[in-house]
Amino acid sequence: MVNVTTLLLDLDGVSVIRVERCEDGGRRVHLATADASAQACPACEVFSSGVKGSATTRPRDLPYGERGLEFLWHKQRWWCREPACTRKSFTRGQWSLYPSVSSPRRRG
Repeated sequence: MVNVTTLLLDLDGVSVIRVERCEDGGRRVHLATADASAQACPACEVFSSGVKGSATTRPRDLPYGERGLEFLWHKQRWWCREPACTRKSFTRGQWSLYPSVSSPRRRG
């Protein structure tokens, strides 16, 4: 089953936490990663069970409606538990939030 965020925003792997009305009348959408593969280290692909902390990013250039939306993506920062891996911690992104490197559909 496709989640409602994917249907609404055409973005895979994320979900909406909440939406706020900004003082200028725009809307701020808080997103969270909704893909279990985000726990896999991008260097060694071992899945992590240890959360190091959190990070918030601001994906841009995602038009929606006349005014657009401001996105805040709240992500977990994970510890890589693989002793042989040189990467000690990581966050994972969903490429659909980065129009310049995602599918041709998102690029225009």
